[in-house]
Amino acid sequence: MDAKLLESNTQCHSQKHTEHLCYIISQGFHLSDVQNYRALVEEPEYRCGHCGRTAKSNGNLCVPVPL
Repeated sequence: MDAKLLESNTQCHSQKHTEHLCYIISQGFHLSDVQNYRALVEEPEYRCGHCGRTAKSNGNLCVPVPL
């Protein structure tokens, strides 16, 4: 996997950044809690304008853009 995709967005200053995919992936959440991670990304409705990740909820992305 591209190392850049494992980094957190240091430009995001949201108080809820710890709920964003870039942050939780940088902490290894996608490996330690696969089932809950899948729940966040299955049937995505938003794409992050910063990193391109997709998520079900706009609250899990730094710059959510509806799909």
